[in-house]
Amino acid sequence: MSVALSEQQTLEGEFILARPGEPIVNITAFTARQKVSGYVGDQISHLMGGDEPTLIWARNRVVWRVPLILTFPSRGVVGTVGFLDVDARTGQLMIPTDFSKQVEIHAQALTTDSPS
Repeated sequence: MSVALSEQQTLEGEFILARPGEPIVNITAFTARQKVSGYVGDQISHLMGGDEPTLIWARNRVVWRVPLILTFPSRGVVGTVGFLDVDARTGQLMIPTDFSKQVEIHAQALTTDSPS
């Protein structure tokens, strides 16, 4: 009696994160944070930058989720105004279409609510 094994390597609820020879992460947390800080500083405000990233599974890929913080020279960190994902394999910024607007709204709310 012969038994044929299926090509399926995963069970229900599991998924393949990487195949042999395929890196899971090419981009470090430091690089992801630099990319986000550079983009936000150039495109939105020099008073914003990336904070410590978290490696997560989102949108069917491994990404660094980088919190965006608003800072004032006179007060330091005011708070978090959003998050930006960086593909951990390619380093591509995953920028939502309304990203800048949402960050500006959150920043405005933080500055309105916080004491001077």
